[in-house]
Amino acid sequence: MPAPFPSSKNYAYTYGSEAFEDLTENEARSEVPSVAVAELKGHDEGPIHIVRFTADGKYCVTGGNDRTVRLWNPTRIDPAHTSHFRETSSTFTSARQNDKQQQQPSNQSKKLPPALPIQKYAEGHVHPIHALTLNSSSTVLLSASDKTLLATDLVTAQTKQKWWGHYGRIEHVACLGGNNEGSVASAGEDIYASASYDATVRLWDARSRSKEPLMILEDAKDAVTCVSSGNSALGDAQIITSSVDGKIRTYDLRKAQLQTEDLVHPITSFTFSNDASCIAASCLDGIIRLWDCTINNHSRKRVFQKMHSFHKSGNYKLECAFTSQDKYLVSGSECGAVVVYPVSDGNDAKNVNMMTTTTLARHNGPVCSVATCPKKNRPWLLVSASYDGSAVVWASKNEADHCLEV
Repeated sequence: MPAPFPSSKNYAYTYGSEAFEDLTENEARSEVPSVAVAELKGHDEGPIHIVRFTADGKYCVTGGNDRTVRLWNPTRIDPAHTSHFRETSSTFTSARQNDKQQQQPSNQSKKLPPALPIQKYAEGHVHPIHALTLNSSSTVLLSASDKTLLATDLVTAQTKQKWWGHYGRIEHVACLGGNNEGSVASAGEDIYASASYDATVRLWDARSRSKEPLMILEDAKDAVTCVSSGNSALGDAQIITSSVDGKIRTYDLRKAQLQTEDLVHPITSFTFSNDASCIAASCLDGIIRLWDCTINNHSRKRVFQKMHSFHKSGNYKLECAFTSQDKYLVSGSECGAVVVYPVSDGNDAKNVNMMTTTTLARHNGPVCSVATCPKKNRPWLLVSASYDGSAVVWASKNEADHCLEV
């Protein structure tokens, strides 16, 4: 296992140089998640593989090696620990002031209050949970147990349906056709997608009793690591996949067309910006590539920014995620860090490289999953999950002292 990130203080490193500054002095970057405020405690021993927010940004779910999925309120303290938190929180401000004066790392050693656990989902999960998602109305939990796909009622915790047919572990799942606001689930969300080590993507119809897939996408030459429906700007009839073979594939189901972008290097995950203007792909060569996502009849790949040096990648599947206002991209790292990169608008990539990149240290194992709050008014909220068995809630400096409900 890679060595843990050596420092435990939150620093903002200057891109491309050795200089750094104490993040607590940088008032201008108030949206950047930079302070660990709570921890999601409840999974048994073993890695927490994945974390996702609900569409309304109020709750999150985690999937662990203990074969359970758990639902949390990440900004509310568990009432069982409220009295202890009130006692310790009164000394938090003075402790931070002492840390600043002494210039000694303290964030990693500071005990975090536990966030509120709400529900546990164990039915049907007989293997560690590596993939999960929620529909836009947050009524259905879609998760994978090895080669089996499960749909679970989020309220009752009862399994609704199961599908199987993959020959390798399912690496990613998606509800296709859903909107981003979580108001009303569209009919397309009854179509589920599962991406697998067997180099296929299978589409399933939740409205049918049939256990046969609607369609099997078999163009990948290696494991498919991620699948997503097209953002509104791309059209609901599009399905986008990434693969270890280094290619992003866009399937237009209405036109029966396939568009392929070759990034050469194995891709472990990708994500859309919230305004659908670009795609970020995390690759095993340690570089996250951002390129334009405009619609045309030619290849849309124009890499306008590369993010590297502050996160380590090479052996693990790492996720990345845009903050809700698309100003920053968050990535996990094999060294145990959570890295927040500034995002260029496509025209000033050279200048944005000289801005500060925030490196957060709390975990002692690879951080493979990160989730940012989808609400526009909460770009400062982030949750990270690690192979060390911990999941941490992060907030910006300006919000850290008052974002938790007690």
